[in-house]
Amino acid sequence: MAAMCFATVLAISVSSYLTLCYRTLALSDRSLQGSRSIQLAETGMEDALWALNHNNWTDWTITGTTARRTLTGLAFEGGATGQVSLTITNYDGSSGTRVVQSTGTITQADGTAVSRTVTSTSARAPLFVNAVAATTSRVRFRSAGTVDSYDSALGDYTAQTPGFSAILSSGSTSTSSATVQLANAQVKGYVATVSTGPSYSTSAKLIGPSTPSRTNIDTSRISSSPYQPLFDEVRPSGAGLTLPSGTATIGTAGATAETIYYASNVLLSGTQVLTVDGPVALVITGDLYITDYARIRITTRGSLRVHLSGDLAINGGGIQNDTKLPKKLIVISTTNPYDSFGMATNTPFYGVIYTPVSSLTVSNSQAIYGAIVARSVTFSASPQFHYDIDLRRTVFNGLDTPFAVSDVRESTGN
Repeated sequence: MAAMCFATVLAISVSSYLTLCYRTLALSDRSLQGSRSIQLAETGMEDALWALNHNNWTDWTITGTTARRTLTGLAFEGGATGQVSLTITNYDGSSGTRVVQSTGTITQADGTAVSRTVTSTSARAPLFVNAVAATTSRVRFRSAGTVDSYDSALGDYTAQTPGFSAILSSGSTSTSSATVQLANAQVKGYVATVSTGPSYSTSAKLIGPSTPSRTNIDTSRISSSPYQPLFDEVRPSGAGLTLPSGTATIGTAGATAETIYYASNVLLSGTQVLTVDGPVALVITGDLYITDYARIRITTRGSLRVHLSGDLAINGGGIQNDTKLPKKLIVISTTNPYDSFGMATNTPFYGVIYTPVSSLTVSNSQAIYGAIVARSVTFSASPQFHYDIDLRRTVFNGLDTPFAVSDVRESTGN
């Protein structure tokens, strides 16, 4: 009788232990398949981004503004199979934000399935994420100057309280000297360098909204992870107009598409004024020089995109942007490296400059509203630099800007 009781207890214990082991194995296997389904969903997200960036919808089913695709034929050990279901809502961007939903499903040999879904909005990545960025060399304030930020989407700078979102960034790997040199500059924002950190005088400031009042350099606002995306230039091609010389008005007020103009050189001098009264794309195969009292004027109805192959000198009357929106003016130069790009004018500059292969020197104590990306950037005087954070939401024509995902959300199907 005792032996039978012992055997019964042992049988119950072994049975319970086997059940526990089975449940543990099942949970472990389900966890594994859950991880695999997340990986499949992320793979699907990459596939969707590829389609968006290449505008290639082969093998996709298009219904209205919704694109769908299913990836099958994925096999795993133990007889498990995988599938990815993709949906891009508003894939062409014609009626709102693009939303990508990717569901990865693992079906096990016994027919049970584990699914995970990743959902994200998708938009083209911003380019001007920094106030001033040097791609491979230094950002230098040789004298003084101020740096802060504002949001042009909320109105003019003068109607706002300056913010602390401006970033001075250098991608240089040099360790022989500081790659961001502040001298006496007063910076409301951040500095990002690869290794050396900034150099500064005793009167320089790098502060944030909560920096203690007696702290000049807030080390919590110094980063060793600079980030500056670089995008390929896409120049206009095809039919266009020849840019008239001297004083002229170009563009079509009220037009929705840019008028393309071509020029070998743009040399404005004396009292010449080139007025941009409408959206314009200007392709210059040579130099752009503005001297004396000459200027380019962008009216409140205008915008200007410049593709430049030669040298750049924005002097004299400079570029007068009556819209006061930096996103309405961009100068792009990526083909030929120059050490002589310069700006020396007392006219406030509302715009952005993208010249990752050339060096830019700003010689006057002028106001700059917008952002600059160059190989190196030098401020010889004492500028007032106001970074427009609306540029982090702006996509410019003329640059091959890739789609990126944001606001990623994960959900469990089963």
